[in-house]
Amino acid sequence: MLLEVDGVGKRFGGFWALQGLDLQIRPGEIRAVIGPNGAGKSTLFNLIIGRYSPTVGDIRYQGKSLIGLSPSERARLGIAIKFQITQVFESLSVLDNVRLSLIGPAASLRDLFRNNGLGAEDEALRLLDVVGLREKKHERVGSLVHGHRQWLEIGMALATKPKLLLLDEPTSGMGPDETRKTAELVKGLGRELTIVVIEHDMEFVRSVAETITVLNNGALLAQGTYDTIKNDKRVVDAYLGKGG
Repeated sequence: MLLEVDGVGKRFGGFWALQGLDLQIRPGEIRAVIGPNGAGKSTLFNLIIGRYSPTVGDIRYQGKSLIGLSPSERARLGIAIKFQITQVFESLSVLDNVRLSLIGPAASLRDLFRNNGLGAEDEALRLLDVVGLREKKHERVGSLVHGHRQWLEIGMALATKPKLLLLDEPTSGMGPDETRKTAELVKGLGRELTIVVIEHDMEFVRSVAETITVLNNGALLAQGTYDTIKNDKRVVDAYLGKGG
């Protein structure tokens, strides 16, 4: 397994945001994590990237425990995240945002400009091609529409050369066309990366995820394919409703 969450619980004061969670993610998998607000989805992501430490349990990446490693150390191991609220440099251009993201995984600034590979600008342009924003390269990020900002942040996450990409509600606030294009992007990335995505749009989940994990009240409620989840009475009652 690429990622293993083993009996993980997280307590804030007297409240357990997660309790006894087991989760296994295979290399090359696209996994969706769904559930009502307060189910523990964002807490799970924060535990994986190292913002929080588990109260109990262990998280292993490529067979080794992540406990005690900082977020930057985990990023260097190949774990990247795109947050729900975009974290970009609004006053800079689209291209410069990706260029800055390339500095992080480089051993030194000299590595960005070596002649025996893509330079910083070439690599940044390649990543903008991946997320469909090359034509926007000179635009100031603050002027971008919402969907383009989301795609830019995915491109910035890709600049760190991750093996595991976490996407927190990537279609939040998007219209149907942007959501469809985001699904195409995620499916394309899934040919190269392992992806775990938190999402509320069930049509998006259906189109991209092989397996769906359902959380409720900080615990695992159900897991399986879209059809299995859609017909699980517990999931319908807790989250999907009759229109799920």
